[in-house]
Amino acid sequence: MLYGILAIYACTTYSIIVTGGGLIYYDTLNYYDTLNASWWFALPALLTIAATLRPIHNWLRPSIDRLVYDWHADPYAVISELQQHLALEPEQTPQAIMGAIVATIAATLRLPYVAIETDLGSGLPSTTYGAQIDHTERVTLPLAFRSTQIGALHTAARRPYESLSTNDLSLLHDLARQVGITLHAARLSDALQSSRAQLVTAREEERRRIRRDLHDGLGPTLASLRLQLSALRHRVSHNPDAERLIDELRADVRAATAEIRRLVYDLRPPMLDEFGLLGALHNLEVTGDGLARTIEAPAALPPLPAAIEVAIYRIAAEALHNIVRHAQATRCTIRIALDEAFLTLTVTDNGRGLPANYLAGVGHHSMVERAAELGGTVTILPAPAGGTSVNAVFPLKAVPND
Repeated sequence: MLYGILAIYACTTYSIIVTGGGLIYYDTLNYYDTLNASWWFALPALLTIAATLRPIHNWLRPSIDRLVYDWHADPYAVISELQQHLALEPEQTPQAIMGAIVATIAATLRLPYVAIETDLGSGLPSTTYGAQIDHTERVTLPLAFRSTQIGALHTAARRPYESLSTNDLSLLHDLARQVGITLHAARLSDALQSSRAQLVTAREEERRRIRRDLHDGLGPTLASLRLQLSALRHRVSHNPDAERLIDELRADVRAATAEIRRLVYDLRPPMLDEFGLLGALHNLEVTGDGLARTIEAPAALPPLPAAIEVAIYRIAAEALHNIVRHAQATRCTIRIALDEAFLTLTVTDNGRGLPANYLAGVGHHSMVERAAELGGTVTILPAPAGGTSVNAVFPLKAVPND
């Protein structure tokens, strides 16, 4: 663009001076003499172009750079666009947020290289966009929140042997302050979610321990007490008052046993401890007639946190309950996929699908809340082959395995 404009300027200036010089003698000389006279103005034209080309080049260069590269002269516009990109980011983890930040800064400022370093001890960038051009100076700006340094923002000039302009540096300093605040908030949010997952895990582990104690300790004790009362009942068969008292005690023990069983089930589904997660999913009770169920999962699952086992069991049970009540389906599939980072539960049916005016109910909110406690997500969408698909994704690294 720059050299095209300079070429147009040189041609136009040369034509004007040479043609204008020829027109001066147009009335006094014939055509051939006028043509020859005009060539005498070629030298002044060339000298004029040579004298003015460099100043015009220096004057045009910043304007064109500003037009091509620094198209966001208003820092608030860049910050607003950065916020819009972050709002559209599906994963609000610090790593995903840093990726969106470097991509947005590079795109809005036309920078070939942007990186964010958060591990200050290693000196290596945590997230990088593009690559630094050879023979360009790297610019490093601190990312901080109040007096706490969170990381550093690295970038470089757009062309070799050049530096970023003052406007570029000023805008990058403004962006660095906003990025520092954003990363600090993302870290706090990530730490809060991790703490929440740890609390839920500790709660479920404690529930599992209490259930085991109730089932293995208090349950047999109550059963033994009922047997002893039955034996005592036969011994005092000639005392009506004693018989009546023993019968009341037996009824109380029976009621206490039933209450203990209810508490045990509420604390943790017994089938999880008796059959494991896959066995519990196979034995889920379905009240609907004619609903064929298929389980697709690895042959053996690794040890999972109690919180994730309970969440998967409850979400699968709620999904099956909704299929029976609303889907009018004849077949459903429960699929578990596992990798190093995530566990995915998918419940798919061949029913009539979601209604056009579908509104999330109590069951939907319950599934979403169970997954959110562990940093996971639940989505309910139409299945590709018809019907409905419930997808629950749990991050394994966010939930410690106690």
